[in-house]
Amino acid sequence: MPNPILFEELDDIPDEADPHEEKFDFSSPEDVLFEVVGPHEPDKPLDNWDNWSIESTTVINMANPDVTGAASYDANYGAGLNYLITSSTTPPGEGWFVMPGVTGVYHKGDGWMTDDDMDFNFGEIRPATEDEIKQA
Repeated sequence: MPNPILFEELDDIPDEADPHEEKFDFSSPEDVLFEVVGPHEPDKPLDNWDNWSIESTTVINMANPDVTGAASYDANYGAGLNYLITSSTTPPGEGWFVMPGVTGVYHKGDGWMTDDDMDFNFGEIRPATEDEIKQA
């Protein structure tokens, strides 16, 4: 008769790797393509996001498509790319733009007094190329 496995020993049994399990690597750079529309009221200040809106955002040019980088994580599980863009830069004007090389450092909260948080890094925002716009 085989030896029974005690309930307490279940944690010691290694899990088989799930090939569909999502892998995170916030140091893997990703670019964020976004479209800005406006100004909504030309007589109001142009250096404030209140006068502009982001029409769409897309993560493009992933350095490693096998992992979820910081931008993809924020789009799917975080505050969203609109928040990342509007809290990180002044409105660049109307049109398509790229926030290049987005990476992040994740800070796990304690679940009580502090929330999970991510610090983002990226290069200088620039106008998007025609090829990048086609990716949207």
